[in-house]
Amino acid sequence: MRTPGGGRDGAETEQGASLAALAEAGRDALADTARALGVDSLELHLSATRRVSRELDVHAGTAVTTRGESRTACARVWLGDSFGAAAAPVGGREDVRDVLAAAVRSAASGARGPVPPALEPGPDVPPALPEDTSSRLEALSERLLRTGLPPGVVVQAAVLTQTATWRAVLRADGGCRGEAGCAEEAFVRCETARGAVVDAVAAPPGGEVDFAPLRARLEEAVAALEGPAGPPSPGLPWVLHPAVAAPLVAGLAWLLRGDVAASTPALARAAGKKPFPSLLSVEDDPRQPLGTCLRTLDDEGQPTRALKLISEGRLAGFLHSAETAARLGAEPHGRGFREGTAPPAPSPLNLFVVPRADALPADCTELVARVETFTTMSRPGVVLLIAGGWEVRGGRRVRRIAPVELELPVMETFRALRGVGSDLTFFPTADGVGTPSLVLALTPPG
Repeated sequence: MRTPGGGRDGAETEQGASLAALAEAGRDALADTARALGVDSLELHLSATRRVSRELDVHAGTAVTTRGESRTACARVWLGDSFGAAAAPVGGREDVRDVLAAAVRSAASGARGPVPPALEPGPDVPPALPEDTSSRLEALSERLLRTGLPPGVVVQAAVLTQTATWRAVLRADGGCRGEAGCAEEAFVRCETARGAVVDAVAAPPGGEVDFAPLRARLEEAVAALEGPAGPPSPGLPWVLHPAVAAPLVAGLAWLLRGDVAASTPALARAAGKKPFPSLLSVEDDPRQPLGTCLRTLDDEGQPTRALKLISEGRLAGFLHSAETAARLGAEPHGRGFREGTAPPAPSPLNLFVVPRADALPADCTELVARVETFTTMSRPGVVLLIAGGWEVRGGRRVRRIAPVELELPVMETFRALRGVGSDLTFFPTADGVGTPSLVLALTPPG
């Protein structure tokens, strides 16, 4: 059975209007509502997603493929001192009008939010989702089994996903922006004697999934978590390999969100100051060649661009949606993204710690394997890690370190940064952030 918007030519489907027809219905509804109300501060965000997953049973040699498609409309209206919003799944033209009408009805005095800036000229709305190439998943599955899984490892789950997306932002003043794209990822969960390890890789924009780094990290994790091990020695610096450091960098990404800064006055006041060591620089670049997320515009229709968030220890700014930018007196810069039908909120794209190629200490506690936990942020601003690895003396691994539990306050931990490696890696399992190895001056847990 064909799904909504599934035709490449944008034709009608058995399930409802094509995506091109939905966009046209949105333009008509905006124009009609603007004339009726005498305002043009109206916005529609239309989105469609087609997700295909292939779950492998490695031991049985079987696979199960699931498929789903969804379409959503989100409307926002600004009427004098009132603001209204509504969101719902949509199938046909009238559904789009219903969502816009619900947003108008929801407008309530005293709830006005900032009107997003005008849309800059850019890509028009694509006619449909990208072509369905989910048949590639079978070939990717075979390649994952052949090149991505270390021999002898107990694989509890292996899942490949292909996600096609289509987005359109329409304004009553005639402005419109849109884009479509497709992403592929592979997730693997392995069991070891000391807990489960979860890792993933994603295809770079326009490229193929490379399973070799996944296999290498899984091999290293299993080697560190199997066999005799002891507690860490006191007095040694800590080296967190990228797979262990990634949740810590994801915690830093959370801290750099404009909504977090707006609710944390001390953090907002730190902008322009130097709360971190000079060797820490953090950027968020939608076109980073190693990154996993390519977006040319955010869900408010604003173009994305590369951002310097921390420059040699100086806090240069925060990630902003239009709303948080207005609250903190900053310029919007294309980081307003929706989670389902929620209002746009600031989020990173390819946030990463800039590599430096600092020499790693000859004697250190080297953490290479992160054990899976239910959460990596035990409370706001504090990251929980359970990780194992090796004690290194004279540059050689001399004994295993049993998994240690670390509760790391993000600000204080990055102030203890003593070195940044060159092995920049991005992780779909940690909100897509990237990091090289990090050297930290930490106190071993008691």
